[in-house]
Amino acid sequence: MIDLVSDQNPERRKYGVAMFEYLLKNDKVPVEFVAAQLSYANSSADKELLPLMEQALLKASVENTKVADTFRQALERMPSRIFIHAMNDKQRACMSVLMAKVKDTDRTNIVVPGFARATWNGEGHELRVFRASDVERGNDLVKIFNNVGLPVTLKDLSGVEGSAAKARANTFELWFGQAKLPASCGA
Repeated sequence: MIDLVSDQNPERRKYGVAMFEYLLKNDKVPVEFVAAQLSYANSSADKELLPLMEQALLKASVENTKVADTFRQALERMPSRIFIHAMNDKQRACMSVLMAKVKDTDRTNIVVPGFARATWNGEGHELRVFRASDVERGNDLVKIFNNVGLPVTLKDLSGVEGSAAKARANTFELWFGQAKLPASCGA
């Protein structure tokens, strides 16, 4: 199955993902293997592989409720995804400066998959968490950002109906507010 999932031929890759889904439905895949497959898919040059793997996990979890827990545990082992919402290019550039200041051991556990320009009325910078199971990791991320000079507060949205369903586990949003940027960002 591993050979099929990593095959260069898209049809063989799809077959490998289908086999992965079948094995998941039948309780034949340990969480360690799911984590390894997601990690491989996350770093693959094939940008379609991770969504295919996630779809297989979601489909399998409909038939086998244990798969949802396995999926959550596997995602918790992967680097945290933080989507950045900045009001301007200066804040966006600041994020790059700050990430370079984060300790290597912490930086390897953080991925910034995207930036968006967003305007909102927030004074301070906030890290938004969408799942109750991610609050502890969110607090750790707040400490990391505070340690590099960005005053961030945690905004727990896990109690908002439907928010957990819209975000995969271990996914956060950092919203830059109107507060000053750290001096290290040239502010």
